[in-house]
Amino acid sequence: MKTKFSRLTLSLVIAGALALVATSITGCSLIKKIQAAKVLIQTKMEYKDLTFDSVDVFEDVLDLVNNGMNGFLPNPKAIMLVKDLSQNVINKNLGNANFDVFLNAHNKSKDTLWINKLQIEIKFDTLVTVPLTLKDTIRLAPGDNDLHFNAAFPLDAKIFKFKEIQYYGIAGFIDVSLTENGEPVSQDFEIKRDVKPEDVEKLQNLVRDRLFDLLVNKWLGKIIQ
Repeated sequence: MKTKFSRLTLSLVIAGALALVATSITGCSLIKKIQAAKVLIQTKMEYKDLTFDSVDVFEDVLDLVNNGMNGFLPNPKAIMLVKDLSQNVINKNLGNANFDVFLNAHNKSKDTLWINKLQIEIKFDTLVTVPLTLKDTIRLAPGDNDLHFNAAFPLDAKIFKFKEIQYYGIAGFIDVSLTENGEPVSQDFEIKRDVKPEDVEKLQNLVRDRLFDLLVNKWLGKIIQ
């Protein structure tokens, strides 16, 4: 009888200990999640800058233009493409204009947050929306944190409407934890930045000039009379 009682008592003690450990772990995780949420609330995302990086033209388009003057007669498709471009006309997607987008995340707390996931897109007014890809940063330390993103804008007819853009809108969500791979906390955010017409026109000209360097300029003297 004593043996049965002792075994029962021991089982209850072990079960209680396990329950206490599980409760402690759950409580600890909850506390860290709450703490991460408090830090995230104190972290403000701000827009810093947007700069033009480069132009990538699709290979088939480059081949068409570069080889368009080979042979006895120029390729009619190449001539049409170059003529259209010289008149600010694009009838199909020619590639991508690459941009760098810079944000600042100001963490007002004394704790560091780990970024588990960050999904953002930038809206060029109502013209087009493109996703942003974060480069390198995985933590939000106390104070200012520079966030560098890449974006690619399609080289289609919209490229000549850049000067119509009145604002950049950056929206998305960030998923963080107080420790690496810890309990996640997510928050949506949105940033809207009004821009000057001359700034977006400058961007348009940079993209257009680079596109012209690649596809138009060497043809101008031969097909534009």
